[in-house]
Amino acid sequence: MTHPPGTDPAAPADPGAPRERHDLARVLGAVAAEMARAGGFRVSAVSLFRASDELEFVAVDGDPDAVAELTGDITPTPVAMAMLERAERWGPLRFLPHEQAVELLDHIWVGAGEARHDGAPVDAWQPCDLLMAPLTDDDGALQGIVWVDLPLDGRRPGPEQRQRLGEHAERANRTMVEALEQERLREQVRLAHAARRVVRTATADLDLARLVQTTIDSVCDGFAVDDVRVHLHAEEDVADLDEVSLQSRLLAERCWREQQVAIVSHRRAAPALLSAEEHAVLLDGLNDQGDTSLLLTPLGAGPECVGRLLMFRHDRTDWSDEEASAALDIGHDLGRAVLNARSFEREQQAAAYRQQLIATMAHELKNPLAAVGGYVDLLEMFLADEPATGPQVLRSLRGIGRATRRLDDIVADLLTLARFDEATDPVPAEPHDLAAVVHDVVEGLVVQADARGVRVRVHAPPGGARVDAEPADLERLVVNLVSNAVRYSHDGGEVAVHVEDAAPHVVLRVVDHGTGVAPAEQRRLFEEFYRSADPAATSQPGTGLGLSIVQRIVRHLGGEVAVESAPGEGSEFTATLPGSTGSTGSTNSAG
Repeated sequence: MTHPPGTDPAAPADPGAPRERHDLARVLGAVAAEMARAGGFRVSAVSLFRASDELEFVAVDGDPDAVAELTGDITPTPVAMAMLERAERWGPLRFLPHEQAVELLDHIWVGAGEARHDGAPVDAWQPCDLLMAPLTDDDGALQGIVWVDLPLDGRRPGPEQRQRLGEHAERANRTMVEALEQERLREQVRLAHAARRVVRTATADLDLARLVQTTIDSVCDGFAVDDVRVHLHAEEDVADLDEVSLQSRLLAERCWREQQVAIVSHRRAAPALLSAEEHAVLLDGLNDQGDTSLLLTPLGAGPECVGRLLMFRHDRTDWSDEEASAALDIGHDLGRAVLNARSFEREQQAAAYRQQLIATMAHELKNPLAAVGGYVDLLEMFLADEPATGPQVLRSLRGIGRATRRLDDIVADLLTLARFDEATDPVPAEPHDLAAVVHDVVEGLVVQADARGVRVRVHAPPGGARVDAEPADLERLVVNLVSNAVRYSHDGGEVAVHVEDAAPHVVLRVVDHGTGVAPAEQRRLFEEFYRSADPAATSQPGTGLGLSIVQRIVRHLGGEVAVESAPGEGSEFTATLPGSTGSTGSTNSAG
């Protein structure tokens, strides 16, 4: 029978291993033992092909030495396939005689038998003789091998014995494959549930530290492992990694390229992924921490490997193909979740930096602008009484004054923006009459409106529409909406401002018949610094902050803002605010 070189004898299957796996081993072992007894052999075994390119002995019966040495042993799949290809075909059986098998001595269990001596029968059983029956599913795919060894009569089977063995092998194949499929189905269902739990509980969290910890807890429970670790490559300094950690990182990157997991133990060497030296390094790491096996899963998305998920077991329980497959699925889901969490973290850091930058720059500009404005006022007063002052100088001073006031308005917008970005919960405020605020604002915008021939009409009930807010916030809200409507109205146009008491809400609507906004741009109107690409809109001065501030104020007050618009037909902005909790309400009025 096959046996890999340089491995320690396996202990019997651990009683703490998953019950289904032991049930499968018992079923397979019982069927193989019945086949051996019927054919007159003392030893039988069943080995299964694993996705890791290895053949694993899962059940051994008969000779105690064979049970001790073979249970759990691994043979590289290419070696096992070479044995099958070289073997003679005896119906459903395969026989590889000692003369050819001896070349593979490092991979064969020979027991205590001796080679045939002179005078022995020509059909005497030889120590390296291999008699096996391939296990194939309904599609003819190879699933494993059933082995028998040590014939009771010490002879190679003759035609009648081969016939009997072949019949038992065909029956054993059907029984074993059915048991294998049932166990795999149960395992797939169990692990699919565990994987869904990992994805559901872990990937919903955008906090990277919590994401990692939740993953560890979910995997530990769902996969019945003794230890779980997650290492993210972006958080490691390669120069500081010890030999074991560096090897596991390199293995994870290799696994991601090949879209495989790696199973490492004293018996499993991941031959397609690791050299013998690399395998030895990882085994030393397992020994140092008291583990017997490792399932390494790469974490990634697209071409990028972002980390590795390490599962450890302290006992002899091996890893099934279903566990490996489920772990690889988790590696994909968790890799995407890590990238999402990292992107969110970067966005949060960028947003915090931007807010700090805006607030700092606005504060730094405020005092110089106030000084410039004061000096301009003094110069205007001083030069207005000077006979030698020409009109050109006065016009220049007035231009400087307008520019200064414009800059001062921008600084005020930036400070307002920063204040609402930093705010958390609304601060309790006194009730204020929104209609009165609207009238005051419109009166202050008369000069701006008259310069364009725009008429602003106010429709508001007196004293009924009250909102709990700071007066400055209500004023900024109304100023930005009304001045925006005036700015984008056609010359000689009209703006209508409606305040409605729609208990329990108060509604502010500002309607113009100006340039309007295309549907594709309406989604971005409330973004900071966004300006429409329409030439008619870009010709008007503005920073793109007004509507962003409107949205922040409205949300700060617990309301909503919306827009309806069409190019060339104008726009209607509606701010719906909670009515004052102290107001008594009134009948709806259009004014």
